[in-house]
Amino acid sequence: MIVTKRIAFLLFEGCDLLDVAGAVAVFDSACRRGPVAAGPADLYESRFLSLSGGSLKTEQGLVVETEKAGEFVSGQIDTIIVVGGSETLYDESIADWIRRNHGHARRVASVCLGTFLLAQAGLLEGMQATTHWDYCDRLSAEYPAVEVVEDAIYFPGDHVWTSAGVTSGIDMALAMVEEDYGRELALAVARYQVVFLKRPGGQSQFSAPLRVQTVEGPLAPLLEWIAENPTADLRTETLAERANMSLRNFFRAFEDATGTTPAGWVERTHLDHAKRLLEQTALAVDQVAFQSGFGTYERMRKAFARRLHVTPGEYRERFSRQTPSDANLAASLLVSRHSLEGAEAG
Repeated sequence: MIVTKRIAFLLFEGCDLLDVAGAVAVFDSACRRGPVAAGPADLYESRFLSLSGGSLKTEQGLVVETEKAGEFVSGQIDTIIVVGGSETLYDESIADWIRRNHGHARRVASVCLGTFLLAQAGLLEGMQATTHWDYCDRLSAEYPAVEVVEDAIYFPGDHVWTSAGVTSGIDMALAMVEEDYGRELALAVARYQVVFLKRPGGQSQFSAPLRVQTVEGPLAPLLEWIAENPTADLRTETLAERANMSLRNFFRAFEDATGTTPAGWVERTHLDHAKRLLEQTALAVDQVAFQSGFGTYERMRKAFARRLHVTPGEYRERFSRQTPSDANLAASLLVSRHSLEGAEAG
């Protein structure tokens, strides 16, 4: 017999609508795509709570009806999800409710800036957590006891989960469905929601393609070329020549456009490619190092240790979401593709 898991979304006036809607859609879709015998309402039940109950207006202007949060006893709520909103990073009343009630739920989670409310409630002290990339420095400064993981879409814990920007709530909800009912259902929901890829939590929330999209001006084509050609000669001198700039002007223009050095940008690009290969293929780590542009495993290992504090093998063990057959197929396709490219080049 399947026991319905009640998901309580804790809302407030001015909360972000997408923080709520994305995750709700995942749980609703899981009900519709779960075991037929279970019926459409047996896997999850979403409930919308606020401290005062009644109608509240989201940041986008849509009005949502909520029930009064009150106090819950163990077993009534499976998961509490605290949403965010740009105008409410701190609220002692909400933090106090979380403090009193989190122990009654199996999981407590936050979407985007809701992480600040969990931190205010004291749930994240001595723990790793993430939030929207633009607020990571602020979270770290205001809550130094929290180890902020900037380069993550969501971060699952034993009891407390946190997620990054608003759409990452979808990824986190999919991971919860996978934890609760298995990978097959989570992937079915992802397909129905037209989510191109159910992303592992440790995948960067601000990867190379997204970083390229934030840059405008004469260097934008060069940055796009770097992202598409991780194994090319990406030494700073070569990039400056490609941009038709002197080395000094190139350094200045690059840092003005990206906020980092050319070498730092290139390493992050290599890292993004390596992470994707570790997540999605069964390639040996030395092959991953070569195809992602690091060249050698040792260079890749040092970059992972410096930026992610794990080895490539540990990253794969933690974030790979493939079955053996999936991985073998992906690896064989990549090997075949590169063999064909080599033959054509010859």
